[in-house]
Amino acid sequence: YQRRVRENADYMPDKQFEGQMAGGLGPNWREKYGSFDMVPFAAASLGQVHYATLKDGTKVVVKVQYPGVAASINSDIDNLSNVLSLVDLVPKGAHIDKALIIAKKELAYETDYVREAESQVQMRSYLEGDPDFYVPLVYKELSCGHILTQEYVEGHPIDAFVDAPQELRNAIGLKMLKLCLRELFEFRYMQTDPNWSNFFYNTETRKIQLLDFGATLALSDQFSDSYLQVIRACATNDRETIIAASKEMGFLSGYESELMLDAHCEAIKVVGEPFAVDEPYDFVERAAYKRVAELLEVFAKHRITAPPEESYALNRKLSGAFLLCNKLNAVFPCKPLFDRVYEHKSK
Repeated sequence: YQRRVRENADYMPDKQFEGQMAGGLGPNWREKYGSFDMVPFAAASLGQVHYATLKDGTKVVVKVQYPGVAASINSDIDNLSNVLSLVDLVPKGAHIDKALIIAKKELAYETDYVREAESQVQMRSYLEGDPDFYVPLVYKELSCGHILTQEYVEGHPIDAFVDAPQELRNAIGLKMLKLCLRELFEFRYMQTDPNWSNFFYNTETRKIQLLDFGATLALSDQFSDSYLQVIRACATNDRETIIAASKEMGFLSGYESELMLDAHCEAIKVVGEPFAVDEPYDFVERAAYKRVAELLEVFAKHRITAPPEESYALNRKLSGAFLLCNKLNAVFPCKPLFDRVYEHKSK
């Protein structure tokens, strides 16, 4: 990828890049680094990433945002909203208006590197000492709203291990589900972008390194506690608790048809299924999440109220973890993970 970026010159012109760096760190920004590779090793839709070193030789990476990205995103979403308002293509049950408002807010978060740096520091404190995860150090004095400097770490994207031995694939999948549960029920603070390139596995330390915190979400105590009860209810097939907790969280209004209630409970059970069985869960053979696709038509026609705001990011996070386990052909017991969290919260 690095070679492709360099060969295609898929990065900012020097003058534009200089404007971004000087605008954020001052005209003498080069003096604040020991060295700085002017050619990025990675480029994406929001910006590009450079290798650099600090004055003491410490390796870092510097993410620099393209100018005008935030304004462009807002304009694009507004245009999409206007188009959808003119054509009757989206079912009312999809509640596309709320989805677009949330998308606009989340993308604004992605372009705010000050917020991202603060989120990274927060998650680093939560995972300090955890044997399975590592969050790189952020250098706030070399960061601003459109520049982020952080510690360089070694590793490979977790989806690069699809052909690794079964034991390693299982271990990676287990760690990712452990992270989801800790974020959801313990920290109540989630990194919500499931892009696999945001998670690097280091084979020497056996740790998963979390690299991108542009998309993070703080969960309310009520939402987290109610969702815990929902997942627990899946294990006991307690339909009444699933519906009651779903009303508390805002998934249901209380006026849904039996068809909609059945679809909602089935979708929730899909999420809870891996944590409800004692035996090792085969994410390829079971692939319960695929059943959700069969329910989408019911949701589109019969959903009365839009899902709570937290659910958009939460569903993205959980589905990403399940899809990763599926891609890794992982097979491992998930119930002990949830049981430990539930017992800890119950105390």
